[in-house]
Amino acid sequence: MNSLDKRTLRNYALALVGCVVVVVAAQLLFKTADPVEEYLQKTPDKQEVLGLFQSKAQLATTEVTLRRMGIYDSETRLATINPANWRLGRRACIMPVDMTIKYGVDMRKLTAADIVIDTSNVVRIHLPEPEVIDYHVEMRTDRREVVTMSGWLRDEVGEQTMQTIKNKVVEEVMADSTLFNSLRTEIQGNTRAIFRSMLQQMGLKPVFTN
Repeated sequence: MNSLDKRTLRNYALALVGCVVVVVAAQLLFKTADPVEEYLQKTPDKQEVLGLFQSKAQLATTEVTLRRMGIYDSETRLATINPANWRLGRRACIMPVDMTIKYGVDMRKLTAADIVIDTSNVVRIHLPEPEVIDYHVEMRTDRREVVTMSGWLRDEVGEQTMQTIKNKVVEEVMADSTLFNSLRTEIQGNTRAIFRSMLQQMGLKPVFTN
């Protein structure tokens, strides 16, 4: 191959490299921004974080199923779940009351003032206090589980009587803070775990405060 052919090939190679450089530079210069990629790279603001939490509204994170024994006294026509109130000689019955209680956090109570995002993407959140979100009482009662304490009843245990027992049991269970307080830490932990995962996917480092 003579020197002319070598120069021609070298010129072609240089021209080809030059074209590649120009094309790459043009792509970098005129690249169209991907809105999805920009959103993922952008640090979410306080309103976006607030919207995420409030979209869950009343979030139930802990569920408890329990059975309490309700007592009906035919003399006083009162229902109770306190065995200390039993008295000999009274005609009464006891029956089980099955309940399911759901605990969680009402995110509608969260405000922008409860959220702080700093420059290092750390988001500090003060969550609302845990509470009862919902409860359900089993309406059907197996009469074989209704026990007569005195051997026979002066008053028949009808549907109205059983509903009276259930209402009283629910009232006393809801007023008893012992069960709720024993679950408080679990409720908070479950709620934080759910939102910690969501916030990390948004590129944030969640810190929950009491």
